[in-house]
Amino acid sequence: MYLSLNWIKNYVSLPKGVDNKQIGLDLTMSTVEVEEIINQEDKFKGIVVGKIKELTKHPKADRLQVCKVDLGGKTEQIVCGGSNLSKGMLVAVATVGSKVQWHGEGEYITLGKVKIRGVESNGMITASSEIGLGELFINEGEKDILDLSEFKFKPGQSLSSALELNDVIIDIDNKSINHRPDLWGQYGLAREVAAIYKLKLKEYIISDLDIKDEVKLKVNIKDKKNCFRYNALSISNIKVEESPWWLKKQLQAVGIRPINNIVDITNYVMYELGQPLHAFDAQQISNNSIEVKQAKKGEEFIALDGVKYSLPDEALMIADKDKYIALAGIMGGQNSEIASDTTDIILESANFKASSIRRTSTALGLRSESSSRFEKSLDPELTELGIKKAVALILSLSKGSYISSKLIDVNNNPFKEISLKVFEELINNRFGIKIPSKEIKSILQRLQFKVDYKKGVFNITVPSFRATKDISIPEDIVEEVARIYGYDNIEPKLPTVAIQEPDIDMVQEAEYDTKQYLVLSQAYNEVYNYPFSDLDYLNKLDLDIKDHIQVTNPVSPEQKCLNISLLPNLIKRAEENLRWYDEFNIFELQRVFKKEKGTYQTDRSKKDFLPQQDKYLTGVEVSKGSKEDSFLKLKGTIESLFNYWNVNFETEDLILSYTDLAYSIKYQDIVLGKFGILHNTDSNMCFWEINFSLLSKYINRVKEYKALSKFPSIERDMAIVVNKDIKWVDIENEVYKISALIKDVNPFDIFRGKEIGDNKKSIAFHIEFRSEDKTLVAEDIDEIMDKILKVLDKKFKAILR
Repeated sequence: MYLSLNWIKNYVSLPKGVDNKQIGLDLTMSTVEVEEIINQEDKFKGIVVGKIKELTKHPKADRLQVCKVDLGGKTEQIVCGGSNLSKGMLVAVATVGSKVQWHGEGEYITLGKVKIRGVESNGMITASSEIGLGELFINEGEKDILDLSEFKFKPGQSLSSALELNDVIIDIDNKSINHRPDLWGQYGLAREVAAIYKLKLKEYIISDLDIKDEVKLKVNIKDKKNCFRYNALSISNIKVEESPWWLKKQLQAVGIRPINNIVDITNYVMYELGQPLHAFDAQQISNNSIEVKQAKKGEEFIALDGVKYSLPDEALMIADKDKYIALAGIMGGQNSEIASDTTDIILESANFKASSIRRTSTALGLRSESSSRFEKSLDPELTELGIKKAVALILSLSKGSYISSKLIDVNNNPFKEISLKVFEELINNRFGIKIPSKEIKSILQRLQFKVDYKKGVFNITVPSFRATKDISIPEDIVEEVARIYGYDNIEPKLPTVAIQEPDIDMVQEAEYDTKQYLVLSQAYNEVYNYPFSDLDYLNKLDLDIKDHIQVTNPVSPEQKCLNISLLPNLIKRAEENLRWYDEFNIFELQRVFKKEKGTYQTDRSKKDFLPQQDKYLTGVEVSKGSKEDSFLKLKGTIESLFNYWNVNFETEDLILSYTDLAYSIKYQDIVLGKFGILHNTDSNMCFWEINFSLLSKYINRVKEYKALSKFPSIERDMAIVVNKDIKWVDIENEVYKISALIKDVNPFDIFRGKEIGDNKKSIAFHIEFRSEDKTLVAEDIDEIMDKILKVLDKKFKAILR
């Protein structure tokens, strides 16, 4: 978006003593992001008006002429190949040291003194395209040199001064005004400049229309939800011609190519007010009738750019009785465009729903200056202002034209007046300093808010041009006051912060400690997986897909189901790592997602809750050797973990289809998890899985000091044969009950075979004895060993092997 300082001077007198760079900085600090400040005169440095005094043929080139050119006080010799040169002609001369674009193409080059076919040439007589004026001057046929003879210029006069190309253009980043539909026109930006510098803004006044009710124009809005307002009228007896110089140069300053007086006026009003307009050739409109309706998917339309578009469903269209004549808010159609022989027009000024225009524009890949503005949610009040301004300009530029129909105004404006009650205390607290109430009121009034102040409360009415998407809550008013008052006016001051010791999160501490213990003490590696389970591994572990929460739009089939267990992904990672390692331990501590109702509510109604999201701690151990050794190593990991947590646990046989051996882990009959050894794996692969959210309730982080025993311990081994259904945990518990001297019981071998019977198993275990009072002797141990065998025989019919 370009801001023309010359343009806004029509509505506000710029402050004296403030240079252009300061204006750009002040706009950036308060309203928009300024990317560049462009001085038009810079492009025309060294380019002056010249008058051809003499023409002679070049002695060595038939197509070249040697010109004597009066540059005001001095005459220069310039060789030129232009075919339309004549004596007395006023031309644009690029003097030595200025920059031109050769034939209007490529980069700009700096001119120097040269000899062309042996004849000295000091400068260049230019075409309009060679000095960036190709859009303002149209060369006809072979007449390729810019002819300025129609102007009353003096030789030697700078071209920028002569043509009044002395504007300063401020380039504004469009992203910084996406939320401000009122800033997509020069008048809206003039309003901001007036507010910043406390200047008076001229009111945008439009005269009443003088109407001849000859044409019975009809407008039917079939889609009222997407067309908020529609103004239209007919103008007759117009003459389509080139726009006057003031209009062309003003449009060119803001980046618009002049076309003809009618189209240029609609563009001028759009850039001044931010309100797009469109002019239809009335002769191409059936029965002077206009409809606003939705298209059907697949219907076709040829726009002004010559492209045939296949319309998306519900695209908003402008139509007559027979055909579509415009893509509403985006672009007109070829079948109703203004031509050189157009004599009557229908002028449209409308307001459309932003989302409708954005949706159609995106679907077609077609954007225009018009759609860019409608997408920002324009003020419907602008439509009448815009059409009246355009009519006034058309009547002034096309002599003899007149308004030939009534002004149609179909108003479905959905935006209501916004009134806000804002406490002065809110503004000052949010801003951090106290702003005088008079200053707050002045700022808001300069921004054209209606303000009433009483006892610390501002009652504010938001102007319609700020009420479509920008201002809706008291905090928006705080921002308005702050940005105009100036953020630089806040005194830099460090905030006073009360420092207090944070509460200890016991679960978080337990997580950290557990990870450290597994990595440093148990040689584990932590892994992080996505929260989705691979379907193949769900099947391997007999996990039903119906039990999983499924993603509506998964990136891939593997990311369809949210985890209810960390085990599938850990096994997958383990199988991947088997390519490089044959022994390793990995674990993961993350949330799983179950369909059961969780503890976190989705809103204040306390009716809906997020799914249960407990954290699980899961590990996989891969090792060589026998499965029995791998399982005992796994059991040692579980025991060491629970010892570290100071939690007593019990195990119970568990039958799982994917394991050779598995046990559940219990604490006071509460199931905390499970562990086991997987079958059908290339290597010994063991796993363990613990509900860490549940376990963390029982972790005892208090460590008790126990002195080393003064007396040595004695170890004995025992091997017994028992029924295969007998659980080791039951044997272990009975052994511990026999004597306080028994400090540790640990199995080291399990054997099954025909030698001991089909329904039998042999268990070999270590027993550690130690007294805190004396050194034990063999007789003490022998007596206890006999008791152990008798108890195991009585309880489990155990036989010493």
